Amino acid sequence: MTNFNYMDFINQIIAFSPRQYKGEIKTANFIEDYLKKRNITFSIQKFKTKIPFEKKAILRADKKIIPCKSTCFVGGKIPNKNNLISSICEDSGNDNMIKYNINFNPYCNSISCASFYPYPAVAISAKDLKKIINAKEVKGIVEIEQKSYIARNILVGNKINPEIICFAHYDSILTGAWDNASGVSVMMANILQSPSTLKNVLYVFTANEEISYDKIPAYWCKGFRAFEKLYINQIKKAKKIIVIDGVGISPSSWMNKYENLKSTILFKQLDKFMPKIKRLGSSTSKVAKFLYHSELDTIKQIKEKYLVQTHKELNKEILKEL
Repeated sequence: MTNFNYMDFINQIIAFSPRQYKGEIKTANFIEDYLKKRNITFSIQKFKTKIPFEKKAILRADKKIIPCKSTCFVGGKIPNKNNLISSICEDSGNDNMIKYNINFNPYCNSISCASFYPYPAVAISAKDLKKIINAKEVKGIVEIEQKSYIARNILVGNKINPEIICFAHYDSILTGAWDNASGVSVMMANILQSPSTLKNVLYVFTANEEISYDKIPAYWCKGFRAFEKLYINQIKKAKKIIVIDGVGISPSSWMNKYENLKSTILFKQLDKFMPKIKRLGSSTSKVAKFLYHSELDTIKQIKEKYLVQTHKELNKEILKEL
């Protein structure tokens, strides 16, 4: 069996973070080179995409700078503090009367870019909330540039008539160790340590999962929908579809509820394919919310024993069908 160092692999991917635009391209190059050096055959699915790229994000409270990051698709001014919202609330940002916000993740002790909005918005750390609330004057400005590039889904295994299709996205918002360098490491380990599965399984390292200007049905999972469009027949015929997303911070378990799948593999025809889709990941616990899309999502949070456990779960599930 081929030895595989999960932590070293994750660290190499993290070196390209944030894995958006140029960072994502560098990560794709790394994965391709990694496979080539180990004589693993793969193919590339290229697709066009666009992401919002932050040129400037400034927020002041009584003229003092508050650290922030853009979480929006367009630039503009934030004239006051009147729309201060939680970024992990389902209904946040749905008020059509207010066209800006300052958002925060109440569980996170750092800036968490949990949600993106169709108007000027910035994320701040929850620890800076009081500064905003107590300030008499709050003003901000965001400058956003659309960046177009060619994204790459990397396909390993049987892409003609796979019995199982297995996905792990490699892009990230900010550091992205748990989300989702960890999942990429587990899938790569299975490719290397169980090469016999390549005959019946298609492994897909998915690009552009986190954010794009593709808003139908949502801005996330563009790479999955690009795959769905080109490989719809393979999806229809596959017995099982697995997505590995967010592992290594606690024991992984299987999830198949709509809310779990919507956030990780949002096909256009998700409802149709739901019965055969399963997500393998750490439970969406307070720990996960603490890390989500923040610079706290580092290798320090990952435990190798949980990666090993996830790998065993993945391989066991695959072998059940083969």
